[in-house]
Amino acid sequence: MGALIEELDFASASASEDDRRGLYDVVTAWAVENVPDEDPPPFEDRAARWTSPDELGFEPPRFAVAREAGKIVGFVQVKISAAEANAHLAMVTVLVLPRHRRRGIGTALLREVPAMVSGRTVIESWSVFQGSPGEHFAAARGFRVITSMTRQRLVLGEPPETRAVPDGYELVTWRGAAPEEFVETYVDGLNAMADAPFGETALASGHSTVESVRREEETADNRVLLLLHEGEVAAVTVVQLNPVVPSIAEQLETVVLPAHRGKGLGRLVKARMLHDLTGVEQIFTRTSSGNEHMLRVNHSLGYEDIYVYLAVQAKTADLQA
Repeated sequence: MGALIEELDFASASASEDDRRGLYDVVTAWAVENVPDEDPPPFEDRAARWTSPDELGFEPPRFAVAREAGKIVGFVQVKISAAEANAHLAMVTVLVLPRHRRRGIGTALLREVPAMVSGRTVIESWSVFQGSPGEHFAAARGFRVITSMTRQRLVLGEPPETRAVPDGYELVTWRGAAPEEFVETYVDGLNAMADAPFGETALASGHSTVESVRREEETADNRVLLLLHEGEVAAVTVVQLNPVVPSIAEQLETVVLPAHRGKGLGRLVKARMLHDLTGVEQIFTRTSSGNEHMLRVNHSLGYEDIYVYLAVQAKTADLQA
């Protein structure tokens, strides 16, 4: 008899603690298999991700799970966004415990996706490790690779030396809510990320507004460094502090405005940020594998490459399940 497939609402009171832990056990096994030298996020951290919108406005995920003898042995996670810019897209992850693979469970879970994506016409997954069984599974079901990302880690010891801020430039930093006098300039900097290389993704990263920044500030603990030139944004970098594990942080956006590129300002703002992260021991970031300049900047700061993962895409109507 095959696995039983059914939907599960992780955040609902009807979801048992055993089922919540069962989902976590599957994702932990996947993480350990692909990144054996990195500790998986604790349950509380994963639970927070599964019950809150993400930074791009995607709603908390929906799940369908595969059970054998009542135990969760795999799941499909589906995330959709209420934003019009991503109304065509669903983000999907299929995971199966290693010892339960090659028995059709992943395929059965994938069959649940069209009914779960609420009419979205394009499906992407950004959690396929290069060279893993997941890459082969995705290719066999008609997904194509649209970009690759390099995950990097910095073990923070003595912060790197930084050069002086060039004449005509000014550094502004804050943690939490952006000061009113700088929030619009900060938004301009975030929107300059639009030309960052992310392959052929159908994902619209979204146009930041003061309102969207204020909404994110309600749930995220961000530290921001803004570099100004004559009152206008020249560069910005953002680090998000982990609410569950204070010693870990995530380097998010770093962008230098076109008129200010070629002056080493990207490295400058990143290096300066590292001096402000008291209590942080490890910082993680992801960079497009095609963004050779930013990879070099990160390496110069002490980041090491830990793995490459792929984004894959398929049309909902063409799923070969």
